[in-house]
Amino acid sequence: MGRKLFNGEGEVSQVVGATLLIAISIVLAVTTAAFVIGLGDRTDTTPPEVEFTYEYSQVGNGNLTIVHESGETLDPSTVEVRADRQFRPAPGNDSGRLRSSGIQSYALDSTAAGSEWVGGAIEQGSEFTVVGDDSTLDSGTIRVVWVEPADGDTAVLGAWQGPGA
Repeated sequence: MGRKLFNGEGEVSQVVGATLLIAISIVLAVTTAAFVIGLGDRTDTTPPEVEFTYEYSQVGNGNLTIVHESGETLDPSTVEVRADRQFRPAPGNDSGRLRSSGIQSYALDSTAAGSEWVGGAIEQGSEFTVVGDDSTLDSGTIRVVWVEPADGDTAVLGAWQGPGA
């Protein structure tokens, strides 16, 4: 007396078919909504590839000249110099003082004493100098940081650590 598990096998295939149709519709709706609200067109911007060299002189509180040695040309509005010591750009040291916080930051397209710290593009051979302010650069770390224009994400392009750090 074998009893059948299902009396109507056609009804089971209709239920499976309807379930699959609903699942496919949900996946298509979610995918379409993601692209409509902008989640699908997000692109990751990679930081530029560049190499810097550093020339340090222990004069006063220290001078560090950062030279763009090779790599991509940089837009100064997307580059900052950051340090764990108080520093100022050179030339124009008198008006280039920064707030006294743990991390100092100065954009390369900023001005000091009315003259541009960095002119146009930062390309091979371009250089800029930072000067120790209230503390010596000798025991600090200086980073050249790229700031992604669209969303503000950052990447360290180069770093220098003082001999006393």
